[in-house]
Amino acid sequence: MGKRIIFYLTIVLFSLLITGCATTSNPDMRKDNMRKGLDSCLMKLTKARLIMQASIPTEKVNVDNGEIWIYKYRKSDILTTTNATDGLLSPNESESKSYEYALDVRLHFNNKGILNEWSYKGNIDAFEHPFKTMRCE
Repeated sequence: MGKRIIFYLTIVLFSLLITGCATTSNPDMRKDNMRKGLDSCLMKLTKARLIMQASIPTEKVNVDNGEIWIYKYRKSDILTTTNATDGLLSPNESESKSYEYALDVRLHFNNKGILNEWSYKGNIDAFEHPFKTMRCE
């Protein structure tokens, strides 16, 4: 009986690896995908096309050689942990922490309205945003 359980667990783990479920939560991979996607848009992406894909930016700043569009994402989460004592949960032993996640994506468009530089600051993993999957091939 124990050998069967080990056999089935092994099959489940290998199937997770094959389907990619075990690797999709890798934050470095998501950051790399965003970088590759936005890099593929340099000198190709126009303001009009970006609005169709990502909506209107939070802020626009005019500069001498074009315009900077800033997309700001904010998210607050509360994490509550409850300690168990002898198998019983006690409401007096729970602790809550509040977290604020922030992400700013800055896109610099030249005078012709074409993306020529981009940067981001913050936690890209905490948000669903269009820059995770953007491609301009």
